[in-house]
Amino acid sequence: MQSSSYPRYYAGFEVGSGISGLKVIPVDGLPMGQDLVTLPSFLADGDISLLLKSGDTDATLSSILQPGDYVLSWQDRTYFLGNLLAHGTYRDNAFNDERRYWSDHAQMLLLCLACILIPERCFELRLVTALPVSLYNRERRQLVRHALSQTYHVTFNGREREVIVRCGYVAMEGQGILIHYGDETSEQAVIDIGERTTDLIAASGQRLIGRLCKGDQFGVGQLVEDLQQMGLEHRRKITTEKAHALLQAYAHQQPYPPIKTANGHLAAEHITTTIEQSIQRLARPLSSFLAGAWNVEEAPPGSQFDTIYLGGGGAYYFEKIVRATLQDCHIITIPEPQDANICGYADLAQALDEDRWEMH
Repeated sequence: MQSSSYPRYYAGFEVGSGISGLKVIPVDGLPMGQDLVTLPSFLADGDISLLLKSGDTDATLSSILQPGDYVLSWQDRTYFLGNLLAHGTYRDNAFNDERRYWSDHAQMLLLCLACILIPERCFELRLVTALPVSLYNRERRQLVRHALSQTYHVTFNGREREVIVRCGYVAMEGQGILIHYGDETSEQAVIDIGERTTDLIAASGQRLIGRLCKGDQFGVGQLVEDLQQMGLEHRRKITTEKAHALLQAYAHQQPYPPIKTANGHLAAEHITTTIEQSIQRLARPLSSFLAGAWNVEEAPPGSQFDTIYLGGGGAYYFEKIVRATLQDCHIITIPEPQDANICGYADLAQALDEDRWEMH
């Protein structure tokens, strides 16, 4: 099969510090059973032979894998992702390494997410991804675009795949929300609170106003760390995945997953108090950041915008702080805020001119 005849998909990809996600739209318009998937942003070095030891003597990789288990092999290296992270070694999310956006870390997360969603053995992705505001410049955007745009021959869960990736554009994190929910004419802004970064996007219509786009290093990750510290105080290790499960239960007012201790379980009231105290601890720095970035002479901060969209996974936890800081502004908390960026990036991929998809 020639690459020109491979099934093609427009795609929006976000390399989160905690959660990565991919949204795909088939170029042929045929509906998909699932078109969006997220995954913890961690890779672990994997050894398939050790994994096979846990099965029968004649076990094959496909026979022992369970839902949520992902094994990806590329260039003589094997990675475990998803539920297999605990079975690998050197687990890492490349936090504090700006190269994570254009290194094999981003490549492997992208390929795993794509292979989860797309059934064909060979396919092409027409991709839009993003960089945090603090890293957003021409040089890094080119690094991302060139690094991701390749033809990959990988083995995913024991099956060989060929994936052609053409990265057509590298957006500013938060810009996906603007694309997905914003309009073409008004003065508008985005507050995108993610795992480790909060990005502020300002635009006139869809044209970014660079001097009002800012980024800072705080987000949901601090809540995760406080929950993990709470666990250690009770001699219990809380994984990042478990901490996120606790936070999601808090956000959606659902029962907490049980956290066992030597004397029973952590009380729900104690978990709630820890989360709420953690949120309040970030209230002052977040409020100062917002007010300082969008300060207006002789008018309330943020009042230069007709609409401010609040998104990212942190929207669930920091909405009250944002509204209290920018109380004179029209703020819209978007639906499913954790997924809005990748949906916007996929929208943009679908709208780009054909010449964007040439290999560079």
